[in-house]
Amino acid sequence: MLLSCLTYWGCTPSIIDEGNEPPQNSFLARSPWPMSHRNPYCQASSPYPGPKKEVPVKIEILDGDPGIITSVISGEYPDGNRVIWANNIKSVFKIYADGQKFRYIARLNKEKELTISPKIANQLSNLEKAKSGAYALIDSDNVFYMPYFTRIYALSDAKQNDPYSAIAVKGEFEIPASALHGNNDFIVGINLTYDGMIAFATSNGTIGVVSRSFEDPVLLYLGQEKISNSIAVCENNGIYIVTDKSIYRVQWTGIKLTQDTTQGAWRVAVETGGDATGIRLGSGSGSTPTLMGKNNQDQFVVITDGQELMHLVFFWRNKIPDDWVLLKDCKDRRIAARIPVTFGDAKAEKSLSEQSVCVRGYGALVVNNLLKKDLGNPGQNLLISGDPAVAPYGAEKFEWDPADRVLVKCWVNREVSLPNGIPSLSISSRKIYGIGQRNGVWTIEAIDWDTGASYFTWPLGSGRRYNSAYSAAEIGYNKALLCGILGGFLRLSSVSE
Repeated sequence: MLLSCLTYWGCTPSIIDEGNEPPQNSFLARSPWPMSHRNPYCQASSPYPGPKKEVPVKIEILDGDPGIITSVISGEYPDGNRVIWANNIKSVFKIYADGQKFRYIARLNKEKELTISPKIANQLSNLEKAKSGAYALIDSDNVFYMPYFTRIYALSDAKQNDPYSAIAVKGEFEIPASALHGNNDFIVGINLTYDGMIAFATSNGTIGVVSRSFEDPVLLYLGQEKISNSIAVCENNGIYIVTDKSIYRVQWTGIKLTQDTTQGAWRVAVETGGDATGIRLGSGSGSTPTLMGKNNQDQFVVITDGQELMHLVFFWRNKIPDDWVLLKDCKDRRIAARIPVTFGDAKAEKSLSEQSVCVRGYGALVVNNLLKKDLGNPGQNLLISGDPAVAPYGAEKFEWDPADRVLVKCWVNREVSLPNGIPSLSISSRKIYGIGQRNGVWTIEAIDWDTGASYFTWPLGSGRRYNSAYSAAEIGYNKALLCGILGGFLRLSSVSE
């Protein structure tokens, strides 16, 4: 069932998407998808086109390497080609990215070729190990940066400017033991500031920046708060972090990390509903913060909170407008909007999403990850999430109205099921893409951004092999989609135009 309210302000389909691409970070690779969630704003939206239902497609799978949660695409090499970088618990990969070949170029074994701390590794579950490396990026020099427990590695081509050479370790940075908190502390999130510094967050509350040559690290401890997702960065080098208790803007001044409000930093308590449930990997919000708005637009940080009935929450990113009035039932003036996410069920008492909010312009998409059955373990829940009797159903789009300064519901699609993967948006195609399921068959789903109607469904197959397992569906180039699955790494591409 599709519930659509196109008479709401801002929900009428726009013809041209002008001015909504975040500011270019010159230190990132010039690439269709240079980092997890695509850009420092973590919007998971792209100006590049995605596949069409009218054009035949082919689906290719590199078998045998489960747990590739996100991948990145390099900048162009002198020969005009690019490569895909990805990693899972055991390996780092380079993959051909041209339209003809889809196979591995090179592989690096993490356990044999990188430094590992057995003490930390033994404290972590396989899902936690997968999280340390789930977020990565590639810079303007085509150097791939990836967390690995308490270290960040810089990896690149063994032969300079040769995309088809082996993988070489160019450098590593280890967080000092004094800055770690507990035996199970490890790096979760990573981003790139607009002055070219690697920003990172650990699971137990340490925030840091370090140069890309791994010099001059600066560290800040937020306190006893848990972080289970990545971080966002704005062009003014605000670093946005969601914990199990709070949302922060920590300010990087170029010299220090500060929580000083006179420097632009702030903190707001986040509503939570208790421990992690279903496929959620941490208590509190299940989302990486997403930034919305630029230049003269209203500017926000967008998350879903951790209440039993999850809410979509907008926070004023910079200075709170002088005339802004504290919202009813909110405790902080920085909250610009808070609206329950029900996925079209007026009687809903509980909702949940583990994915960050997909944003373009003033539009925000949330997907349902609340399973109908809970085995009490995220890993086990993940494996059953494709069972149609267990799977979650629903996607809902919201839109900010800058004239009335309110958040409105745009549409609800109650039939689509995207059990555990991260969707992405092609704004030029005006379609949302993600791995879903229909009647127990894993699929690639495309949904219309403007109306919420299903655009196409491509069946992949039944069984665990095609389970997206938290992976992001990413828009490459040549209208291709890239995504990890439990059986390996997948590409859906057009056969011809």
